[in-house]
Amino acid sequence: MRKWQAWHYLIIVFALFWVGFASFLTIFSGFPFLVISIALTVTGAFSCVIIALAWMYQNDK
Repeated sequence: MRKWQAWHYLIIVFALFWVGFASFLTIFSGFPFLVISIALTVTGAFSCVIIALAWMYQNDK
């Protein structure tokens, strides 16, 4: 079995963070839907960029 690369771990970490952040924003805050959706979209986009950079760094040949 192959060893996992760092970007695999980052996917799991960012997914757990995103779910926790989404739960916190929807349950414990009084923000409107638009603010919550923008916050989650920005967080998801930054996570995708970081994962893509980690993938490119590890697969640079």
